[in-house]
Amino acid sequence: MDALLLRSLQGYVRDTFGPQVWQAICRRSALPVEIFEPMLRYDRGLADRVAQNAADVLGRPVETIWEDMGTYLVTNPSHEGVRRLLRFGGVSFADFLHSLEEMPGRARLAMSDITLPEIQLLEAGPEQFRIVCRSRLQGMGRVLVGMLTAMADDYGALCLIEAEGQDRITVRVLDTAHAKARHFDLAMPERQG
Repeated sequence: MDALLLRSLQGYVRDTFGPQVWQAICRRSALPVEIFEPMLRYDRGLADRVAQNAADVLGRPVETIWEDMGTYLVTNPSHEGVRRLLRFGGVSFADFLHSLEEMPGRARLAMSDITLPEIQLLEAGPEQFRIVCRSRLQGMGRVLVGMLTAMADDYGALCLIEAEGQDRITVRVLDTAHAKARHFDLAMPERQG
């Protein structure tokens, strides 16, 4: 999981702030490489350390870095596969939330050796949910907050999504049809070539 987070952080920073900022973060982190391979193994905790250095270089809280990266993973056109994987969770945002517990299993279908955090969904009331995200990586809960925020927009739902500590998230769905949902088909669109 560290490798995927490092690769995602690398893409987010390079695409959003430029390669020079990413190089500065790598120098500050004393990294021997500037490009992370998602299939390689890296030291435990490296992703959290690099994210903290990114926060220091960018002058933002590390929680904001992780949340913005989660949003980037869903909204950036070069990561359409992530959005598609998440949208297979259901036709409504509530359906999607109910599918979160199945996400680690679905991801393992694509990458057998991936270990995603354990996610538990609890209904706290009508249109109110609590999500528990258990991971050894400090930033995973905040990455999930960013992804949930982007997915709420994708479904056209108006939600209040808040992190409570490192591993708990509350979601209140205020309006399920606040905006027009982004178009989604189960079939992958054909590429024009």
